[in-house]
Amino acid sequence: MSDAWEQLERYRQVRALPDGRRLLLRPLASDDKQGLLDLFARASREDLEHFRSDAGDPAVVARWVDELNLRRVFPLVAVVDDIVVGDATLHMGEHYHRHRAWVRIFLDCEYRRLGVGTHMLHCLEDIARRLGLQQLYAETLMNQPRVVKAFEALGYEHEATLRDYFITGSGETLDVALLVLWIVDHTGDF
Repeated sequence: MSDAWEQLERYRQVRALPDGRRLLLRPLASDDKQGLLDLFARASREDLEHFRSDAGDPAVVARWVDELNLRRVFPLVAVVDDIVVGDATLHMGEHYHRHRAWVRIFLDCEYRRLGVGTHMLHCLEDIARRLGLQQLYAETLMNQPRVVKAFEALGYEHEATLRDYFITGSGETLDVALLVLWIVDHTGDF
């Protein structure tokens, strides 16, 4: 397994964007702090509301870089023209959850609907396979059917709907879709 981790520290994927610019996907590095701070500084208030942590607080984002531990949280950044335009993470389970990880993704609004998010999620799945994970989980708001459909198009299954699971800053509660991608065949398990 240590060989897998060493290889993943050097993980790289390169693609061309529709306009011909180069998209680089690679693990977050300690010198990406300003780029990550800038990414979340460009985020809308509505986007920031969807994070578990306060991504609008530069100290919180800086801590993600300062306390970087790829074995706990594997952050993959999307870089275009030396600018961090996306961040997708695998949050590793521990103990009896060590066979699964939780997926989170954020893209700069300028880079949405260009295939960047899809490519990032494919890369996270590739990384999960290399690590021997069996399941990936994602949570998304039910009032974002386009996002739910995007995960389903990548093979994620709608496992459950969590009613009133999310609360907005104004106090409105929203339902959340819990989606799972089975990396290993589980059809005989039930």
